[in-house]
Amino acid sequence: MTRQVDELARHVHRLGNHELNELLLQLPKPRFAALVEVALARPVLPTGLVLRFEPASGVDGWTVLACAPRRPLGTLTRHLDPTGRLVYRALTRAGDPVQPTRTSSWRRRRDAAAALAWVTPASGARCLALAAYVRALPDRAVVQLLGGLPVQDYDRLLDAAYRPAGSAA
Repeated sequence: MTRQVDELARHVHRLGNHELNELLLQLPKPRFAALVEVALARPVLPTGLVLRFEPASGVDGWTVLACAPRRPLGTLTRHLDPTGRLVYRALTRAGDPVQPTRTSSWRRRRDAAAALAWVTPASGARCLALAAYVRALPDRAVVQLLGGLPVQDYDRLLDAAYRPAGSAA
């Protein structure tokens, strides 16, 4: 049984981010919701998401771009908070302030950019974070999670996991 769990988990780890997330979307809604609640509990800048900062015209700040492909996410600006500390604020492309966890300013520019990416679907931050979370689970937990897939989807996943290397898909 351990070999089967290991093989299936290895296959899941090899899936691309998009393919893994599409598979996770097939889970029953309560199971998927519980996974998302844990995996996406707080904004993070996931590995694989490259952000670029370009000077923004007319403000003391930067336009934030997600790269490859280049997608504008919004703007970061610098301000002094009431105590005189330099803080960063994030604004969406529509000019709305970013407040994912009731926080409206950050001490580090990177943290403000991560919050902006988190609330902007075009960045893909949540997709990357969800895939990374599932890949970080122990092998048995991955297999147990995916055991909730509809039977035909789970069967296709098993077929793909045990297909000999080099065989046609």
